[in-house]
Amino acid sequence: MNIGITGGNGFIGSHLKKKIKNPILFKGDLKDLKQVRKFILKCDRIYHLAGKNREEEGGILQNNIISTANLIFAMIVEKKYPEIIFSSSKQATSNPNSEYGFTKTIEEELIKKTKKWCIFDIPNVYGPGGKPFYNSVVATFCYQITNNQAVTINSQNTKREFIFIDDLINELLLPKFNSYKKPKGEIISIKEIYLYLTEKLGYHKNLEKCLNYYKKE
Repeated sequence: MNIGITGGNGFIGSHLKKKIKNPILFKGDLKDLKQVRKFILKCDRIYHLAGKNREEEGGILQNNIISTANLIFAMIVEKKYPEIIFSSSKQATSNPNSEYGFTKTIEEELIKKTKKWCIFDIPNVYGPGGKPFYNSVVATFCYQITNNQAVTINSQNTKREFIFIDDLINELLLPKFNSYKKPKGEIISIKEIYLYLTEKLGYHKNLEKCLNYYKKE
């Protein structure tokens, strides 16, 4: 089976591609339909991980919806329907009126217009290689701690669901088609994350792995 990945250089994609033999990485512009059509023809399965989640107002909508629509429309035009596995977000339901959550909701509907799809409803993802100051509070804390920077903890008692990257990858490799999959993470507060990276270091092995990654950087 020829497996393609969009967003292969992103956080999730960089981990996933290590688990797939000879993945086909899309390296062009997903907003260019001609490039997407060529990519579709090479693939039997596609992990669609590419997308922006931080951008100037309107940028997430403009980029992500066109990219996802091109993937599906390319299948229709080429009459070739690879399996498509889409990384959605719990924000589609927990924060549907944010630009990111709203965009994911629309993308899910586009994905379901193809023949064989699986949508992953993903909580907050963390692990080695996460991008500080972008979309990972764990990566941000690790970076600040290892660089002796002041750490600001907002909404410290707010609990959120976090999933370790290795656990997510294992789930992604076992899709269930024409359905949603909801990988289960760990419910933990922002304050608890900080404590496991400082005073309680060693009591949470996955968080310790993240801190060790930034110590090596």
